Amino acid sequence: MNGIENQNKIRLQSWQIFLIDLILSLLASLGAILLTRGIMDPFGDLKMFIIRWETLALIGAVIGHLIMGTSKVVILHSSYRSIGKQIGAAIIKEVIILAFLLITGLRWSSVAGVEKIIFVLDALLTLFFAVTFRVLIIVIYQTMLKSPEENINRLRVMIFGTSNKSASLLTRLETSPHYAPAGFITTKASEAGKVINDLKTYYVEDINSLQDLLTRVGFEGVIFATEEDAAEQTNNIVASCIGLGIHILSTPRIGQLNLEKVPESLDSQTASVTTSSYIPDGMSTFESGIKRLVDCVAAGLSLIVFSPLFLYCWIAIRREDHGPAIYSQERIGRFGRPFKIYKFRTMRMDAEKAGPALFAGQKDNRITKIGGKLRAHHLDELPQLWNVFIGDMAFVGPRPERKFFIDQIMEKDPRYSFLYQIRPGVTSYATFFNGYCDTVDKMVHRLEYDLYYLRYRSWWFDIKILWMTFVNIVGGKKF
Repeated sequence: MNGIENQNKIRLQSWQIFLIDLILSLLASLGAILLTRGIMDPFGDLKMFIIRWETLALIGAVIGHLIMGTSKVVILHSSYRSIGKQIGAAIIKEVIILAFLLITGLRWSSVAGVEKIIFVLDALLTLFFAVTFRVLIIVIYQTMLKSPEENINRLRVMIFGTSNKSASLLTRLETSPHYAPAGFITTKASEAGKVINDLKTYYVEDINSLQDLLTRVGFEGVIFATEEDAAEQTNNIVASCIGLGIHILSTPRIGQLNLEKVPESLDSQTASVTTSSYIPDGMSTFESGIKRLVDCVAAGLSLIVFSPLFLYCWIAIRREDHGPAIYSQERIGRFGRPFKIYKFRTMRMDAEKAGPALFAGQKDNRITKIGGKLRAHHLDELPQLWNVFIGDMAFVGPRPERKFFIDQIMEKDPRYSFLYQIRPGVTSYATFFNGYCDTVDKMVHRLEYDLYYLRYRSWWFDIKILWMTFVNIVGGKKF
């Protein structure tokens, strides 16, 4: 069986990974009960206790793993994301167990406080089993699979072009610990089917043919061998890759192609990126993976810590007009995919009966009384912690917009599509300088700051943005 066939087989076995995840989660819960049983005896009706707890654990584990999609990322270049999703699924499971225990107040044992001990052990063992299993899978793929295409540390890529430089790049990539060449792609129909060092050349005409190739061959990135190739294909291949969620890779010099260096400074009032060329993500895959892991854990903990505040806001909104407290709206996120953003409702229920409209400031007569207070302290954004937790958003990133307004922005500046490389954020670098955008022109101006953040983002940059957001909120600044 060749590498591609093996790869597809791994993808088709995601249900098995899901089943193993559930079994490990239930074993962790059972282990927590038995450990506690050994310490605190007599325990009571052990059999009935196990049935009840395991049923609750199963419900929590199923919901957690389905929400996080843990079974879909156990292939190829996904180590850190895979582990992060496991941690997220474990947190969801434990939150569901804790919520049920707090709401019902059930006592299933004859020993006081035994549920608290089991809950803590359950959480620790679930995290340990889940992460250990994922690490074990990664090690197995790294050390035991013979096909280099299946090595989780090597990104499966297509090389653009069939020039001598492209062929030379293939030679270097074949010995690289980071990339696994899968073939060549070309925009010239006459080169279709050409074989270079046993790898086939595929003709790509538009985004539809690229998507078809992605389905048939299975790859995660496109790499350019020369600056000329990258510059010529900026407006078609690169844009199509961004739209399909395919990584754009380049030789070291291409990363600096026609880019104007802008000093990174939160105090700068003139940050801009004035190039029409492709703008790459400033973070490496490793850095992005760690950022996602931290976001997931921090959002999960914040949902628990701020749960009393959530309850207060929910009651306040419901009491004012008896309408729904949580408001959802479709926004466009990473890879140009729509998602539902959640906020506490601050406007009347018929606020957009005449069509999409931007917030017109504190004098907007659509704002409810409690809504104005929530907006003043940015409490209406709290439900976005859930968006961060499930991976639709990050704590820091460009603010997500509706397609209705994105289409208008793209007419004036098509570089907006470059932002699809990263997750939108709860707070952003642009917020400090552009404030709330109540016109499309302001959105276009904000794009300059967002592109600057994309190009130069880093952990330290994110920390500075979060700190400045905190200082501004505490200081009562409106933005």
